[in-house]
Amino acid sequence: MTPFAQNHHNSREGTMHWHRRSSIVVGALLAAAACSYAAYGATASSRATINISFMEAMASGTQKPSLDLLTKRFEAQHPNIKVTLIAEPNYGVLQQKEQAAIAAGKPPTIGQAYENWAAGYADAKAIIPLTGYVNSKKMGVTTADRKQIWKGVWQDLFLPDGKIWMWPFNKSDYVMYYNADKLAKAGLQVPKTWVQFATVAKALTKSGNWAWSTDTGTLAAPADGTIVMLAMIHAFGGTWIANGKPTLNTPAAIKALGYLADLKKSGALQIGTNYPGETALGAGRSAFDLSTIAGYPYELAADGGKFSMKVAALPTGRNGEGNAMAGTNIVIFSKASNAERAAAWQYMKFLSEPRQTAYWAEATGYLPVTKTALPIMKRYIATHPYQQIAAHSLDVARGNPPYAWWTVAEGQLATALQAVLDNGGDPAHALAAAQAKAMAAAGG
Repeated sequence: MTPFAQNHHNSREGTMHWHRRSSIVVGALLAAAACSYAAYGATASSRATINISFMEAMASGTQKPSLDLLTKRFEAQHPNIKVTLIAEPNYGVLQQKEQAAIAAGKPPTIGQAYENWAAGYADAKAIIPLTGYVNSKKMGVTTADRKQIWKGVWQDLFLPDGKIWMWPFNKSDYVMYYNADKLAKAGLQVPKTWVQFATVAKALTKSGNWAWSTDTGTLAAPADGTIVMLAMIHAFGGTWIANGKPTLNTPAAIKALGYLADLKKSGALQIGTNYPGETALGAGRSAFDLSTIAGYPYELAADGGKFSMKVAALPTGRNGEGNAMAGTNIVIFSKASNAERAAAWQYMKFLSEPRQTAYWAEATGYLPVTKTALPIMKRYIATHPYQQIAAHSLDVARGNPPYAWWTVAEGQLATALQAVLDNGGDPAHALAAAQAKAMAAAGG
């Protein structure tokens, strides 16, 4: 996947997850979370020091000090382990640095990685499977704790060989932002299904206003419209891949694109660029924006307090809610010694534990990777209810399929959306063309 395309999900996750406009994030949030974390305790050990390194892209906003603090807390509990954080400015640079380090034979101990990066690293024998660590009686994760990891997050840890190669770290997904005042004034309920969404959207399309704006993105950089389309495919009962090959032109995909085309034809859906959903919602011209939860502070800033902006889960289809998950996992590079691998696993597992992932979510806006973090976040969620809404969607959210060709497939889907929504093309024909090119990239 190209570095730019990898930062998809409308470039709000990772490099865009408050790297783009980090000044919007309130620093007091980090301070409050740090205070609440202070009582988490520490343990001691007299073993010789083991040094490990973590190459990551949590370089700005509240991400950097939050990860610094978590790392210090880990070291306090494990005084024999020293963790060196190697922060890169964004995911594109991170991927380049990891690849260069692998080629030079000097990779870090661990690193953030998207699913398709991990697949490539595994093929090159540059990382190790984690199944043995996860299943270890002494250092592993209990069956009860595994069941508390959101289903979508858990499924995202595997490569096609059925082994666990990754461990969860920073995750986000998609939600529906809406102008509660506009819906109330029109006497309309918040839509819970895609059928209801179309009805409400068309009812709101009048007097120069419309329901929703989105950006399909391009072949090189799919954006929100394409990611929402992927979520709809699952909600409508379709798939993204099957038997290791893309499935972009299923009946469910054709139905989803036809649905969007109908909204566009009615005027309820407008297509733009550079976060048009956020802009239109904030200006009061539209009622909805379907975008990543990582964009919450930007949505809030766009509305400027002019109306009551609320958050709901994405609408459901015949197969329930579909959703797309953004964010990375962590991998262990194979050059690490056995002692370094064991130390790295302890650190990775620490970051995913309820108190740590709860702190991380409160401080950065990412989502907790385990359900057991939510009770810890009770006071926070009382004033930030959108976090719980988005977290529950992690049960159904899908991460990027772990295949190198998925970059091409997703780009071709964006091209199909452009052909239909911008140029009036036929959904079945556009998706057939996208499928053919995606299959060629997949070697089909």
